[in-house]
Amino acid sequence: MKKIVKMSLGVSIIIASTQNMCADTLAEAFEKGKVSGEIKSQYFQKEVANKKVSVWNNGGNLSYVTGDFYGFKSGVTLQAASITASDLDNAPTAYNKDQNVSGAVLSEAYLQYSIANTRGKVGRQYISTPLVEGSGSRMFRESFEGLVISNTDISNTTIVAAYVDKEQYRTKIASGGTEVKAVSDFEQVQDGAYTVYVNNKSVKNLTVDAQYALIDSNTNSVDDTTAFYAAGSYNINPFTIETQTYQTDNGNTSNSRGSAYAVNLLGNFDKLSLGAAYSTIAKDANIVAGLGNGADYLYTGPWIYGGVYDADTDAYKLSAGYKITTDLSFDLIYGAWKTASNPTASETDFIATYAFNKNFSTKLVFATYDNLADESYRSRLYASYKF
Repeated sequence: MKKIVKMSLGVSIIIASTQNMCADTLAEAFEKGKVSGEIKSQYFQKEVANKKVSVWNNGGNLSYVTGDFYGFKSGVTLQAASITASDLDNAPTAYNKDQNVSGAVLSEAYLQYSIANTRGKVGRQYISTPLVEGSGSRMFRESFEGLVISNTDISNTTIVAAYVDKEQYRTKIASGGTEVKAVSDFEQVQDGAYTVYVNNKSVKNLTVDAQYALIDSNTNSVDDTTAFYAAGSYNINPFTIETQTYQTDNGNTSNSRGSAYAVNLLGNFDKLSLGAAYSTIAKDANIVAGLGNGADYLYTGPWIYGGVYDADTDAYKLSAGYKITTDLSFDLIYGAWKTASNPTASETDFIATYAFNKNFSTKLVFATYDNLADESYRSRLYASYKF
């Protein structure tokens, strides 16, 4: 990765050195740059061992991307958040993993070059693929540092190849692997991770995804971690049927290979949407979902808790949504899973979404739990203004 960074810096110097020859063009690239951002507020509350805890955060992000300059672009994104209020006396570390943090981080700082149907992007950046994706459901969206190359030369096909060596989490990861009340640095991803992703839409109404990822182990006691993901989605209005599989190796010396299979049936009937999903994971080993909390694509994951990737797990999810108007919608989700240690866990989600206009939207989520550790409910209120 150091070689990649040095190379990108070298390209930047070459661009800068041409400023005297085409100063107007370079200046125009910056003048045509675009500023975008988001102001957001999030209130989280949950009950732990019959005691309520809560945290209220406010903040947002600000991005700037230059205009095109001979195929080159550059962009930066700054994220910041502050704890406005909290009630954590009953469980001081309850939100250390995701929300109990104030500060700022430069989540994107990249150089991009595009030629024909190929684009390369090096530096800090957001990545969104099934096995490598940072979650954006908290105040701090997760980001990565590395090199991403994408190509669309093949008709109806997108190919992405990437190398990632660092990840910015929701909060800082301390030595020992625990999350702490601090803004995340870009933490080393073992000895780096490699991935190739393909998306194909050549057949009418059919979308196929496939991805392979390898994480180099930084210890002799554990082998490299590998994951293969494949999914297919076929639409016959008003129905869509989806299938997916994970085939992974968690790197342990024994019982390391895991496999998962899932199916999802969706129906859209004007304002009403319905869904039913089922997944099963073999007894051999846990599934490696991927890098980042956004790498959570299992069909049976409920809205808050997400998918369960433990070995010997059967799960299903039922969902229903109704769009009252173009601005107001309600969703009901029930997800249940059976593991060797917990045969009856479930989550029920009640979700209301309202958009005041194209920029300002709100979402209320209330989830109840059965037989999930010592939690009985979680509630979240999101407010977002994008510009």
